Amino acid sequence: MGTLIVILITLLAVANGTLLTSLIARRIPLPARFCAGSVVGLAAVAWIGFLLSLLFGLNALSIGLTGLILAAGLIALFRVTEPSRLLEEFRAISWGRFDLIYYAAWAGLLAWLFSRVIMIYPDGMHTAPANNFGDLPFHFSVITSFAYGDNLPPQSPIFAGLKFTYPFLIDFLTAFFMRCGADWRTAFGVENLTLSLSLVGLIDLMTMQLVNSRIAARLAPVIFFFNGGFGFINFFRDLGQFFDDHNRAKEGLVALLARLPSTYTMNADLILSSDEKIPLRWGNVFTTLLIPQRSLLFGLPFVALIITLWWMAFEDRESSESDRLSNPQSVTRRYLLAAGGLAGLLPMLHAHGFFAVMLASVVAVLCRRSREWIAFFVPIAVLAGPQALWLSGTQVRNKLFELKVGWDAGESNPAMFWMVNAGVFILLLFAALIIPKLISIRTQIFYLPFLLWFIVPNLVLLAPWAWDNIKVLVYWSLVSSPLVAATLAYLLTRRLALLRVLAAVLVATLTFSGALDVWRGLSPTENVLLFGQEELDVAALLREKTPPHSLILHAPIHNSVVALSGRRSVMGYPGHLWTHGIDYRQRESEVQTIYRGGSGAAEPISRLGVDYVIIGPVERSQLQIEESYFERLYPRVIDHGEYRVYQIKR
Repeated sequence: MGTLIVILITLLAVANGTLLTSLIARRIPLPARFCAGSVVGLAAVAWIGFLLSLLFGLNALSIGLTGLILAAGLIALFRVTEPSRLLEEFRAISWGRFDLIYYAAWAGLLAWLFSRVIMIYPDGMHTAPANNFGDLPFHFSVITSFAYGDNLPPQSPIFAGLKFTYPFLIDFLTAFFMRCGADWRTAFGVENLTLSLSLVGLIDLMTMQLVNSRIAARLAPVIFFFNGGFGFINFFRDLGQFFDDHNRAKEGLVALLARLPSTYTMNADLILSSDEKIPLRWGNVFTTLLIPQRSLLFGLPFVALIITLWWMAFEDRESSESDRLSNPQSVTRRYLLAAGGLAGLLPMLHAHGFFAVMLASVVAVLCRRSREWIAFFVPIAVLAGPQALWLSGTQVRNKLFELKVGWDAGESNPAMFWMVNAGVFILLLFAALIIPKLISIRTQIFYLPFLLWFIVPNLVLLAPWAWDNIKVLVYWSLVSSPLVAATLAYLLTRRLALLRVLAAVLVATLTFSGALDVWRGLSPTENVLLFGQEELDVAALLREKTPPHSLILHAPIHNSVVALSGRRSVMGYPGHLWTHGIDYRQRESEVQTIYRGGSGAAEPISRLGVDYVIIGPVERSQLQIEESYFERLYPRVIDHGEYRVYQIKR
């Protein structure tokens, strides 16, 4: 029943978004409007559901009201659109065999990848790719705090006492689906597959708008999603070592491919010589960003839509019949108003995406001075203003905008670092920007503001952890992929066979490292145990035996059972806290003091407001614990396997 409710709400959301997109830009092909509508519709569910939950809680009432609003919106949009015309457009869609195979392949790949995010086995919950091992428990903490912990208005689920300023709406949407009755796999799977497949279609649309090439439109998503540098050279080294080992060579190449020994876009070095190593940091979009960094599921398609609307507003003068009935200024304002509305919704969807859009808009305004830009900035002021107010004024401290040349190059030369990590991509992009035959001059000019998305992250810190600058760099990759694809499409369409062979080699060079990492993420190598069955049982007992607003003390690890309980942590994993800019050192000392027991434990227990204390295998192995102290003073409310949970407050 829960799955049916989720599907019904999703269909209502997609229908609303598609009709709304049709009102704004009828000239966009219907399949692309469907992709845009899917993204806008699910974002609307997240926003409407969240605002109603602030008033009524995340419960049957707020879920029912969200459904009623979607139904009412659908009726209203049907009245102002032309359903018969939409039906004609649908009938007129001409899908070639290649188109069907192309999108079926994307759907199959995405379904396979996202089906591995949560895997339930007899021994517990597994996940893949391996990067999820670190990130997914944090998202579980956020999701369950909404679904089971009544965390509204949101407080940090991993550091008690802080307002929660992470862009959490993608996780709230998962919690919303769970409260509809869906299980973990359905709640994750519906939004993951819908948003990621829509992103493929929106990159296709953006590429067609910018470079007007069907071949480029098909290549651009492949280049973007399978990104990587020259890390595949390490694969050939691994291959050589594999066959040098005669015992392993007998197993065959399939055995190596089934268990690739390392990643080839991240967390490794490319050895150029005995004394020169270049770090591989340009991680594959799938394995290091889209799957573990979940807010990008909204951020990337939103920014792709904003870029497309900017182009349509100022550059592309071809119009549909409905647009010709309006003057050009009103069409421009309509597109900019829609782009501003999308940008205004971004801060709580993906804050780095909002920063990137605002950064590029400054230069875009200077390049094309026009009063029509007012239509873009007004909805941003109205919608993003309250979000900015919420995101400000916290205790978070970091080193934003400190000078940091070369992004995450470390001690290596920045130019060599980028040549290894994205050299071919940059060279093909440079060719597109200087050779008029490859793309139009107006496309080259239109692209210039987006160079900031590469320049700024290579000059300053945009997060406490330098690698997190990739959350802006990925948008540079997004807007650059159509231009790189246009260069390759030009080579592929030449009569000279040598140029077509060159294009094929370049595509392989651009995507081979990323494809290896994606394949590794699909293999048993990166199937990792996240929570054992005992941890799943204890999390269920915590939900059953503790009140929703309980504050729980546990060892500060990333995959504590508390992440699945919906209860707040006194202190979560230091790695997560540090990347969020939270100074946790005093709290860490207080956690250790409490677990040691004795006379020193009472004061921090009282001041922090601890409700329950967990003592399990990790606590016993990582902390000095006086378990008899808790056993003597506090009742044991959970006793399961190796876990004991003590109630501090009655």
